[in-house]
Amino acid sequence: MSGHPWLVCGVAGDRLEMEERALLEELQPGGVILFPRNLVSPQQVQELTSELHQLPGNPYVAVDLEGGRVNRLRSLVGALPSPQELAPHGPEAARQLGEVCGALCAALGVDLNWAPVVDVAGAGSYLGGEGRCWGDNPEAVVTLAGAFLTGLEAFGVRGCLKHFPGLGSGEVDSHEQLPQLAETVVTHQEVFHRLAAPHRAVMVAHALAPSLGEGVAPASCSPQVLSWLPPQAGLVVADDVEMGALQGWGTLGERAAAALGAGCHQVLLCHALASRRSVAYYLDLWAEKDGQLARLLQAAAAAVQSFPRPPLARVDWREARERVRDLQARWEAS
Repeated sequence: MSGHPWLVCGVAGDRLEMEERALLEELQPGGVILFPRNLVSPQQVQELTSELHQLPGNPYVAVDLEGGRVNRLRSLVGALPSPQELAPHGPEAARQLGEVCGALCAALGVDLNWAPVVDVAGAGSYLGGEGRCWGDNPEAVVTLAGAFLTGLEAFGVRGCLKHFPGLGSGEVDSHEQLPQLAETVVTHQEVFHRLAAPHRAVMVAHALAPSLGEGVAPASCSPQVLSWLPPQAGLVVADDVEMGALQGWGTLGERAAAALGAGCHQVLLCHALASRRSVAYYLDLWAEKDGQLARLLQAAAAAVQSFPRPPLARVDWREARERVRDLQARWEAS
């Protein structure tokens, strides 16, 4: 296996310094995720994504662009309406937000958007309280998130269904604590089955799902919970292993090993940049000792390689910005 295609990592700044470029050439991650620290101007981002695509292994470039609270491009485009704000306006509004996100990503050279959230908001839902959910019942979420994906994918940008098996009944922030999902997760996870496709990624939550047969390990580290994944799903990505929900699961390397050993294809390592090499080599070491882990990493590499990445649509930045203004004017005034 060449490189570390199971690794999706962050980078330090708005350009690759020589030392970091050498590290990425050595590690050959399967993906790179961008944050506001990497985003200064449209031209700068275009140059950075072009540079990242030219690295050995041709990693995809990803960003979190949901609308509302989760908008990594805020410094470049301003605020975008949230799923909760747009949901009352129906599929047309959801599709338009997807088109805006697709146009922005395509114009910047971003291949994959970690959106939409397809969690069904329950009573006391932490994500629902943040305005990130498209609805409080599966049918509404399927309809509206599906419309968002139609708009996004029209620009060649890949989407990601998150957070499997459905984080909408969690009452705490998994960045800080380990949520426990209610029995409704049994029906909520069906949303993923209805929206999953080989060209769409699925992000797995760090949350307990005892109703799915696992009362000890978080979903991201549980073969039992992952067995509920839709068979037609594309890339299966564990949420950021740095999150507080995994604080009882050892070092970052051990957390990554647990998620990949459970059957995830990739893990996110977003901010602990000094740990990129140590996490990669920890997995290398254990794969040499553990034949089952080695086979799972080979399967993960095959999944990353086969994940379709069509050419991005040719979108001028001015056109993308005009789409943003149209969205803001239409729905914020309604």
